[in-house]
Amino acid sequence: MDYLISPQWLLAIVTDLGHGSTLGTLVLCYLTLRPEMTVRVIGASILSLILVPLLKQYFEAPRPADVLDSLNIIGEVRHHLSFPSGHTATAFLFAGTIFLAVNCNKLKFMLIMLASLVGISRVMVGAHWPIDVVMGAILGLICAYTATKFIPLYSLKPKVRGLSYLILFLLLVGSEIGKVMDPDLLWQTLVLRWSVFIFCGALIVRYALANSELLFASTPIIPSSIKK
Repeated sequence: MDYLISPQWLLAIVTDLGHGSTLGTLVLCYLTLRPEMTVRVIGASILSLILVPLLKQYFEAPRPADVLDSLNIIGEVRHHLSFPSGHTATAFLFAGTIFLAVNCNKLKFMLIMLASLVGISRVMVGAHWPIDVVMGAILGLICAYTATKFIPLYSLKPKVRGLSYLILFLLLVGSEIGKVMDPDLLWQTLVLRWSVFIFCGALIVRYALANSELLFASTPIIPSSIKK
């Protein structure tokens, strides 16, 4: 495969935007600004985490590395469970969930373009067939639509919201700690992931500081306007 358009490290970064830890942390950053979408995004993610592995195990499709004799692979080499593309499903799940909840056409266009680039990159790095990417996109959009249809937007209580942010953040970071020395990961990819982690951690700390009275109050806080 001839990479005439993008260097390998750029392709690795684009495809990593569909990785669960990287994209999940980016979405967590977004949720700190749009907390009413937290439960909906979690619901869509759980649905995807059920459907994608089930389909992968059912079809047990070989990856390009297991079929093609000559293939330039960027990143981790995998041989099995190709259909559908999990990275693409994740990218379109989050893009679709936000797409259906906002009115900004520019943001909608950007989301779909980024998700599409992630899907295309999965073929270019030698990880998937085009049909895997197409099915991954369809599956991600189905999960987004289902969550949007059945899970309304509503804000959690400050303590529950802060705790959910912290738990999700620790789960995402914890899943990556053992991969720091992974020889298949380019250093640019590691820099991207941990930069996103640091930025997300800073947003959570800012949220905790801004809502410290609500988060750590031992008794209900009575608004001054109704105090006698």
